[in-house]
Amino acid sequence: MRGKQFLYIVIATFVTVIIWVTLDILHSRAAVQTPPEIKQVLEPINPNFDQDAINKL
Repeated sequence: MRGKQFLYIVIATFVTVIIWVTLDILHSRAAVQTPPEIKQVLEPINPNFDQDAINKL
């Protein structure tokens, strides 16, 4: 029985490692999509201000 138990442990460990590596690869390849609202907020502002609007204030 000792040999069979060792074989079961080795097979279970091997399957666990294969699943772990596969999930890690899938997690690495997953692309995170940025919502359009966030993209709009991240756009740089125009450094040229409307001088007429500032003077009216």
